[in-house]
Amino acid sequence: MRPAHQPHEQLRTEAPSQKDHTDKYVSTFVSGSNTVDMSFSNPVLSKSADYFKVGIDELTLNLNNLSLLEFVEGEVLFRIIRRGYLQLDNTNPEQQAALTGYKLPDGPAANLEQWRDAVEFKVDRSYLTIMEVISRCTQIATSLNTFVRDGLVNGGAAATDLYISPVAAGAQYDAFEIALTTNGQLRFSGNKVFWANFVIEFPTEKYRQILFNDPDRQYIAMHPGSGATIDAPYILNGNTGEYEPTQMIPVWDENVNPVDYIRAAEYVGKGNVLNMLDRRVTLEVGTSLPIKNSPMVDHNVEAPDFVLGRYMFHQPYTLIADQTGQGITLQIPGLGTRQMQGPKDRVCYHHLRPQQRIQNIRVRLWARVRTYDETTQTWGMKAIECPVEGGDFWHLKLHFVEKNKNTM
Repeated sequence: MRPAHQPHEQLRTEAPSQKDHTDKYVSTFVSGSNTVDMSFSNPVLSKSADYFKVGIDELTLNLNNLSLLEFVEGEVLFRIIRRGYLQLDNTNPEQQAALTGYKLPDGPAANLEQWRDAVEFKVDRSYLTIMEVISRCTQIATSLNTFVRDGLVNGGAAATDLYISPVAAGAQYDAFEIALTTNGQLRFSGNKVFWANFVIEFPTEKYRQILFNDPDRQYIAMHPGSGATIDAPYILNGNTGEYEPTQMIPVWDENVNPVDYIRAAEYVGKGNVLNMLDRRVTLEVGTSLPIKNSPMVDHNVEAPDFVLGRYMFHQPYTLIADQTGQGITLQIPGLGTRQMQGPKDRVCYHHLRPQQRIQNIRVRLWARVRTYDETTQTWGMKAIECPVEGGDFWHLKLHFVEKNKNTM
């Protein structure tokens, strides 16, 4: 038998009880500027700001103007100049004029600076990755090799000679190369023709510190025969006030076989350019919101810190080399658009000070970069306005959270 049906009360559905939702998100998209001013018709927060804390929920950006090398008018990382002939005649005005400055001679009439510009690393544009720096170094080496193959035809012992070891035009070989070692150092390699005729100059002290850990090493010069380093390829003549090439010891005044091995002599820098060359340290987000001060110690000096978010800029490179250490592949992360803060990242919240009716918020991007003081020969840091220009863009989402009464 079936059990008798027992009537029951009709089920009732009720809306679940909900907590008051006081979280607030504010998003902005910005192009071509590092600053955004947001104005709202109604207050962003329902209460005074000190009832809330704020953090960055999302930050995505695409920056093409924040260079790893600092833009300074006329600043040069390095250049290739002429070694100069040994038998300098101080009484010969033609020879003095030919050697003044030791830069390469004029190019074609339509472009006199062609060769000098081709072998000079000017920091005249934005360099975003170390591979761009290595690529420019390779271009300079290629230009120098082209210059040599065009012929160092005015070498010899005449008064106006520019080169110690002349080379006939049309030679098919490379005299010079710049490469990256497996330790991240720059290696400058040359055959006897190169080291007999050329010197590499580093006119800027901070780059000497980075590459050589020696602020006084201005030149790379090597003896083409012995391969020994020549610390001072030029010396000041007290009588004329002009710098003259020093004599190579042992004396080197002979022509050489231009097909000599390209790495007959090489100089390897001490500094790891993967770590040291990039001046960018952090990307920082500043705001007009009344954030409470968080103390910061900047190079042993206490300073107020009202930054809403701070993100380390550098990402480690991956360097892969074959067994010989010659075939080097450098993998670079973070090309293109970068997400500095995403949904999987921990949000750092900041407490706010009292302020009623927040209807205007300014947000600005800053960058903290490394600096070098030539007077004290020390490194430091400074915050600069992040260069956001042209097609650069960024997106930011702020998260306001009401504080628990027990934490106020």
